[in-house]
Amino acid sequence: MKRVLRKRLLREIRANLFRYISLFVMIALCMYIVIALVDAAEVIIVGTEKNQADSHLEDGQFMLFYPLERDQIEQIENSGVTLEEHFSYDIDMEDGSALRIFKNREKIDHVVLDRYGDNNNILSYGTDPQFADGPNEVVLEKRYCDVRGISVGDHVKIGKEEYLVTGIGSSVDYDAPYRKLSDTAVDSKAFGVAFVTDEEYDRIKSENPVGTEELTYAFLLNDKMTTDELKEMIRDFDFDYKKVDDPYYQEILSDTYGKKDEITDGINDLVDGVDELYDGGKQLKDGTKELNEGMQELYDGSKRIEEGTAALDNALQAAGLPVGAGELNEGARALSEGLQNAKDGSGELDEGTQELLDGVEELRDGVRDLKDQSDEMMDELFSEAPDNICEFMLRSDNLRIGGAAGDIEINKMVGMVAGIIVIVLFTYVLSVFVIHQIQSESSVIGALYALGVKKRDLMAHYITLPTVISFLGGLTGAVFGFSGLGSSWQMSDSYEYYSLPWFGRVIPPYLIVYAVVMPPVVSLIVNFLVINKSLSRTALSLIRNEQKVKRGRDIRLGNMPFMRKFMIRQMLRERRTAFTIIAGMMIALLIFVMGMDCYVLCESVGRLSNEDTRYEYMYSYKYPTKTVPKGGEAAYVKTLKKERFGYMLDITVMGIDEDNPYMDVRTVKGKNKIVSSDAIALRYGLKKGDTLVLSDHADDMDYAFTIEDIVPYSVGLTVFMDIDSMRELFGEEEDYYNVVMSDHALSIEPGRLYSITSREDVARSSDIFLELMRPMFTMLISMSAVIFCIVMYLMTAVMIDRAGFGISLVKIFGYKTQDVKKLYLSGNRIIVIIGALISIPAAKLLIDSIFPIFVSNVACTMHLEYRWFHYVLLFSGILLCYQLISMILTGKLSRITPAEVLKNRE
Repeated sequence: MKRVLRKRLLREIRANLFRYISLFVMIALCMYIVIALVDAAEVIIVGTEKNQADSHLEDGQFMLFYPLERDQIEQIENSGVTLEEHFSYDIDMEDGSALRIFKNREKIDHVVLDRYGDNNNILSYGTDPQFADGPNEVVLEKRYCDVRGISVGDHVKIGKEEYLVTGIGSSVDYDAPYRKLSDTAVDSKAFGVAFVTDEEYDRIKSENPVGTEELTYAFLLNDKMTTDELKEMIRDFDFDYKKVDDPYYQEILSDTYGKKDEITDGINDLVDGVDELYDGGKQLKDGTKELNEGMQELYDGSKRIEEGTAALDNALQAAGLPVGAGELNEGARALSEGLQNAKDGSGELDEGTQELLDGVEELRDGVRDLKDQSDEMMDELFSEAPDNICEFMLRSDNLRIGGAAGDIEINKMVGMVAGIIVIVLFTYVLSVFVIHQIQSESSVIGALYALGVKKRDLMAHYITLPTVISFLGGLTGAVFGFSGLGSSWQMSDSYEYYSLPWFGRVIPPYLIVYAVVMPPVVSLIVNFLVINKSLSRTALSLIRNEQKVKRGRDIRLGNMPFMRKFMIRQMLRERRTAFTIIAGMMIALLIFVMGMDCYVLCESVGRLSNEDTRYEYMYSYKYPTKTVPKGGEAAYVKTLKKERFGYMLDITVMGIDEDNPYMDVRTVKGKNKIVSSDAIALRYGLKKGDTLVLSDHADDMDYAFTIEDIVPYSVGLTVFMDIDSMRELFGEEEDYYNVVMSDHALSIEPGRLYSITSREDVARSSDIFLELMRPMFTMLISMSAVIFCIVMYLMTAVMIDRAGFGISLVKIFGYKTQDVKKLYLSGNRIIVIIGALISIPAAKLLIDSIFPIFVSNVACTMHLEYRWFHYVLLFSGILLCYQLISMILTGKLSRITPAEVLKNRE
C-alpha cells in the first residue's frame, strides 16, 4: 500500500504542477526577501563590530586649541588611558577637492588596507598594498580613490610634491568620511583622507603653509577613568590662551578675557606702583631719620665748640691777654643756634616723612584690598578660565563612526518584521492549500482508510509533498538570498557611499534555520493538524465528502437578473473562501506597503526638504563677528537631544526673528515656549500644548518647552524659538548669533566658520538617502508584487476548485465558458475589489504604526502619507493582477467538464 501511495505522489505533482510550482516560488521569494535584507545587515553590522575591535576603535576624541605638553601627556597615560595624536592637516588639491593628511596610526583607529583580490571586484588596485613607510609615499582612503579611479602604484600630487600611492584602505574613525560633522552628506568627490609618515606630515605642513591643522587626540579609557574625569583633567591643565595662533580665537577672547587681563594688569600695576611708593617712603623715612640724627650730632658738636670757646675766652681774660676769644665764642654760639634750628627742622621733617609713610602704608593696604575685591569680582564675572578644549566627543556621538551599520539597521528591522509577515503568510497559504487538498480528496482518503490503510501512512503520504516543496523553496530562497543577487546587492549602496573594508561573508545560523528548517517544520505541523482532524472522521463521512450546510441560501435578493443574482448567491455560499482571499491579500499587501512606505519616506524627505529650504546658503559660525554680514539673516542654533525607541536623536533649536524671510514661522516670546516642526510632532506624537523635554548632555541639563504651535518644516528635526528668549535662556549676549542665512553667497573669512550649507547640499543629501534605500524598497515592492500575484492565484484557484461541482452542473445546463467566467470569476472580482478597499487602508495603518521603529535611529521627518495617485496605482495594480490571473484561470474553467457531477454522485 505504501508503494501505491508513493505512485500517487508523482500523479499529484503532474496533476497540479503549476500550483506546486507557485507554492515553491512563493516560499522561495519569501525566504529570499528575509535572507537578503537581514544577511546584508548582518554582514555590515558584524563586519563593522569586528573591524572596530581589530582596529582598536577610539572611545572618543578631543580637539585642543594648543597641543598638550609632554608632562601633561604622561600624566594622562600614567592614569591608564591610551592616548594618541591624530593631528590632521587639510590641503587643497589641484582638482578642487580637499585631502586631510594624518600621520600613520600605531595605537588607535588603525587603517585597514584593501587586499588585492580579497572580496574585492576592483582588480585595478594592482599590486599588494603597503603602508606609507618613506618619503613621498601615501595611503589614500578608498572612496576618494574609487571616484577618481586611483590605484595602488599611481602617483598623486599633494601640494608641491608627487606621492606614490602605496595602499588604498579605510579608517574606522572615518567610516562615513564627512569633512565636517555638520555636513549634510558624504561627498567623496570633494573630500578624502590620507596617511603618511610623521616626517612627511611635518614636511607637507611646512611646505604648504596655506593649509589648516586640527589638533586632535584619540583616547581609549581602558576602564581606568570616565570621560568626565578625563575632560576635567584636561581642563585643569595650565593653559595660556595667548599661545594659540588662531587670530579669530584671540579676537573672541579679547572681548572677554582680554578685558579681564586689562583690568587685572591695571590693578596689578597700581599695586606695584604703590608698593614702590611705600618702599620709597621707607627709604625717605630712613634718610630723614639719619639727617635728624646727623643734625643732633652737629648740634651737640656745636655746643661743645661753644663751651670750648667760652672757656678759652675766660682763660685768656684771666691770663690778662689783651685779645680774647669773644668773637670766636659769639660765632660758636651763632653756629649752635643755627644747628639748633636745623636739628628742629630735621625733626619736623622726620615726623613729616613718618606721616607720609603711614599714609602710603594705608594706601598700599587699600590698594591690596582693592586687588582682592577685583580678583573676586573677576572670578565672578569670568567664572571659567579660557578652555583649551575646542571639542570633546565620544564615539557614540561621532557621525563618522559606524554610519553604515547604523543606516543598515533599518534593513534588519524591516527584514525581521517582514520575516514575521512571511511566516504568517506562508502558514496561512499552506493551511488553505492543505485544507482544500483534503476536501478535494476526501473520498479517496475515506476509501483508503476503509481499505485498511493505517492513519500514520496516510498522514505521511499527505505530509511528504508539501514538506519537501517547503524545504526546497526555503533552500532556494536561502541560496539566492545569500548570493550576489541577494545580500550583496543590498550592501552595494553601502559600499558605494561609506568607506568600508571588504567584510567577509556572514551566514548567521538563525537565518539558515529560518530559511531551511522553518518552512518544512511549519508545513509538517500544519499538515499534521489538518490531516489528523480529517482522519478523525468516519470512513463513510469521508467517502461521501460530507460538508457543513452553509447559510445564505435563504437571503432574499429581490427581483434582479439571473446572472447578477447567481454571482451574489455564489459569493454568499463561498463567503468563507472570500474572507480567505481578503486575508491573503491583506498579508501580501503588508510586505508591499512596507516597501512602499520606504520609498514614500525617502521621496518625501527629499521633496519636502527642498521645499522647506528657502535660503541659498547657510553659514554656521565658529567665531561670529560683532555685526551680521550685510545681506545675511542672523539666527541662533543649538543642538539638544531627545530619546526615541532607545536612540538619542539630535534636535535643532533655532532662534529666529519674527521677520526672518527664510522661515515661515511666527515664534512666541518666552524662555519655555517653542514652535515645533511637524517632523518633530510626527516623530514624537506631539500636539499643540504638549510639553517637550530636550536634553543637553554637555552641560547635563534638561529643558522643558511648551509647544505653542506646529508648522510644516522637514529639514531635520527642528523647533523654533524667539531669538531673544533663546539668548536669555542659554546665557548669551543680546546680539549673539552663530548662523547666518542668505539668498546669495557672502564674503566671510573661512576661518570663522564651521561649515557652509547650500541648498544644493540639502538636495544632494536627500537624494543620497533615496539612493541608499533604493535596493531595499525596490526588492520589497517588486518581490511582494510577485508574491501577491501568486497568493491571489492560489486562493482564487482554490475557490474555483471548491466550486467545481457547481461549474460542472452549470455547463450541463448549456452555459459556455465565457458565461461561467462571468458567474464565478466576475463575482470574485467584486470580492477582490472589496478586499482591496479593505486591505489597502488596513495594511497602510498597520505598517505606518510600526514603521517609526524601523527609522528610529534616523533624524528625519516621518511623512508617510501616500499621494492620491499612489492609491490609484495600487488599486489599479491589484485589479490588473486579478485580470491576468483571471485570464490564466479561464483555461482551468475550460478543463472542468460535466463529468464532474457524475464523479460526486452518491
